[in-house]
Amino acid sequence: MKVAVATMASTAIAAAGLVFGAAGSAHATGHGEGYYGVWASGVNVRAGGGEQCYLYPSAANCPDVQTTVSNPAQVWVYCQEEGAQSVGGNPYWVWVRTPSGHHGYMASYYISNTTNWIDGVPDC
Repeated sequence: MKVAVATMASTAIAAAGLVFGAAGSAHATGHGEGYYGVWASGVNVRAGGGEQCYLYPSAANCPDVQTTVSNPAQVWVYCQEEGAQSVGGNPYWVWVRTPSGHHGYMASYYISNTTNWIDGVPDC
């Protein structure tokens, strides 16, 4: 009887660890669509360039600078896309709305997040 109770208890603890561990790690490097801080100054928010900008964001493919954002600003991140240009070793670009209401792509490198890919944010 003691062995059965001990086995059930260890199974329950292991199962709880998997459930809580999965939920905790999913939010450790992002929280999905929402507000994220910008850690740098003078970060360009870009658009234009037609289909190439939306499929393969980069400075060259999105030539129109809509506005710039600087720390401590927060931007609303809608989605992310692997771009045609890496910035700081990060290949992802995020489609954002700035505090001034502008929309466009910015390099994900400048978003305050612990990883390149932001967990919970969908592909564009």
